[in-house]
Amino acid sequence: MQIINAQLLDQVQGTLKFILNDSGIYFFPATQQHRDTKSHGLSYEDDYRGNAVAGLVMSNRVEIRFHKAFSDDRIRTIWRSVLSSPEIAKIRLGQLYYQGRVL
Repeated sequence: MQIINAQLLDQVQGTLKFILNDSGIYFFPATQQHRDTKSHGLSYEDDYRGNAVAGLVMSNRVEIRFHKAFSDDRIRTIWRSVLSSPEIAKIRLGQLYYQGRVL
């Protein structure tokens, strides 16, 4: 799992955005749009055309937007991989939500 810009989790107060798929997660400032951000094989596109889901890290929760190619089980598996990476394991992230539901 490739973790890109994990240092932003320590530096940012408030909301941080990310795109995520099986190969990695890319964090970026909330001032950027998900669809305008591409990195290292990660691409979120309108109308489910990209290969990644879009998400938000907030102070007490992590929200991932729906993507028809990503089932609940797939999101859980990917998220476990993110949480087990050395860059993220030391950071306490909030409860995970997918499609507005707790996973």
